[in-house]
Amino acid sequence: MDQLVAHQRAQDALAAVLGGVAPDQLAAPTPCTGWTVRDVVEHVIARNHWVAGTAAPEVADPADLAPALATSARAAQQAFAAPDGLTRMMDMPFGPVPGAVVVGMRTTDALVHAWDVARATGQPTDIEPELAEASLAAARTRIGPDLRGPGRPFAEEQPCDAGRPAADRLAAFLGRSVG
Repeated sequence: MDQLVAHQRAQDALAAVLGGVAPDQLAAPTPCTGWTVRDVVEHVIARNHWVAGTAAPEVADPADLAPALATSARAAQQAFAAPDGLTRMMDMPFGPVPGAVVVGMRTTDALVHAWDVARATGQPTDIEPELAEASLAAARTRIGPDLRGPGRPFAEEQPCDAGRPAADRLAAFLGRSVG
């Protein structure tokens, strides 16, 4: 799947799930330990702006979260689609990597956070099956034991039946309990 198409689909998936969130659900805890629904959405907004090299705005009014997410997603998509968007080096906590690697990471991040929000708000978690399958395959090659555990980006892989939707299996691989 084209990386830019995949990134856009993941961003769109999160936007669609956010559209199903009631205002009183923004404070609900998510499977992303320690984060509420609002925290997860604000995280994606901030990381999208980071990709674009712009400052993430403060979103005081909950009604402004969806437009802020859309604006940030467009900014990130434009940054990746720029002539050097997939080749320029980007500083990550583990060192500089090309945009082609970062776009894959951002795709997986947006998709699994769409899953987090869906799970926290009682929405279906069978999100973007084809994209989730591709993201899971990529995550299996990128995420090893050195990235798992306390103080690291990912928790230990959780059990998940192979017959579950790909997004559930992706979430479990990234450390979420899919129960």
